[in-house]
Amino acid sequence: MTRVTRWLLAGLVFAPCRVITAQDTTVVAPPPPPPPLADTLRCGFCHRPNLPLALFEGLLVNVSVNRFNAWVLKDSTAEVSPDTWRSNLRNGWDWDRDNFLVNMLGHPYNGSLYFAAARSNGLSYWAGVPLTFFHSVVWEYFGETTRPSLNDLVDTGLGGIALGEMFHRVAATIRNNEQGGGSRFLRELAALPFDPVGSVNRMFGGEWSRRGPNPAEHNPLATVLRTGGGAGLVRAPGSLLSSLKDAEWSSILFADLKYGDSYIDSLRKPFDAFSARILLAPGHGGLTQLVGVGRVAGAEIGRTEWHRHQVELNQRFEYLNNGALQFGAQTLELGLSSRVHLTGKFWLRTLLAGDGIVLAGINAPGAGVGPRDYDFGPGLGGTFSVGFEHGGVPYLTAHYQPAWVHTVSGADANHYTSFLSVEASLPVLSQLDLVIQSSYYDRLSRYDDGTRSHRRFPELRVLAAFKTAHRTAAQ
Repeated sequence: MTRVTRWLLAGLVFAPCRVITAQDTTVVAPPPPPPPLADTLRCGFCHRPNLPLALFEGLLVNVSVNRFNAWVLKDSTAEVSPDTWRSNLRNGWDWDRDNFLVNMLGHPYNGSLYFAAARSNGLSYWAGVPLTFFHSVVWEYFGETTRPSLNDLVDTGLGGIALGEMFHRVAATIRNNEQGGGSRFLRELAALPFDPVGSVNRMFGGEWSRRGPNPAEHNPLATVLRTGGGAGLVRAPGSLLSSLKDAEWSSILFADLKYGDSYIDSLRKPFDAFSARILLAPGHGGLTQLVGVGRVAGAEIGRTEWHRHQVELNQRFEYLNNGALQFGAQTLELGLSSRVHLTGKFWLRTLLAGDGIVLAGINAPGAGVGPRDYDFGPGLGGTFSVGFEHGGVPYLTAHYQPAWVHTVSGADANHYTSFLSVEASLPVLSQLDLVIQSSYYDRLSRYDDGTRSHRRFPELRVLAAFKTAHRTAAQ
């Protein structure tokens, strides 16, 4: 799992995403309908839905991971046999004791491979959902000697779907079927960490070199990509003043992507619009944050020339591990978003949503079971954000996210968390921003025996961000 995770991190930060650079954003009249033959190719190397192959490739992923764990990692839990299969089927489900990285990031990434097997074989998002859970169940019963794990089922299933669809679309933006030569090969290689199953399928299908049209996911109408780095104050739990006084500086690498926009384009499919962010602190533990939020469904409830309002159902994946706080969750949020015109190209955007936390993992004193030092549990929460943007690019954003998690595996406790962040982007050059991010994490744990644990964690980051933005002329 370690090597897979390294591939993921390298790809997320350094892959040369061809999202929006140097494009003509002028709106022109639509071309006449293409002839029938060309129309069959508009999705870019389309594949007819192939359920048997998707099932086979998902099972192949399970066998490959099992053998890697057994032969390379020398993991005894991979030494499965008919006896362990019968035991797992007889004893039923439990909560596992793996570490935070494996459960909250490794399993979702593994689930994204199941989902990719469906998507790269022509199946839709909705067809990929049951397949992802099916392969997760197969792994839990037959891939390890330990009892099937409920938390793995949720994290691999829901986390794999969220990461899988985002990675599927990111890989599509990186690849360019219209190119050839060395640049084409480098793009295919860069897409590999995001969509390894799809990349292998394309390789055997000759699609690493064959030219053709790009799919619609290659170039969404409204996209903003920022990549860069800088420095931040990290690893300083405690009160606000003492935290800043005792804080340590760390180098920061980051990438965030805003893909699609329901207020710019007409969206029809899940994750036609999503946002994702990754933060790395190389000198202080590596990956500290990976968050992705995708729009699953939505409907317009009111619009004029100056404002629009939509009801949204979103799916959120969260992984936070900053040294003072570990929090990971699979969440569904339902809320109201609005976009209001201010003046010129300036707009105000808001979101007010209620969160249903299907399953979260959170650390606290006395949390966990055995070697696992964090609790599992469902919960409720909210998401509130307001932002000012110019030409579709956010320049000032405030975000508040409270949550309550009730432990079902671990300490007898209820955990109350809140996350507050303010981010300002100051244009320096046409494609270079100075980004200032300030965030504040707060966790209060109340135990059934009456004791409490309270921890606060402020962070401050100053970053240089290279920005590419593709918008439509009519914004």
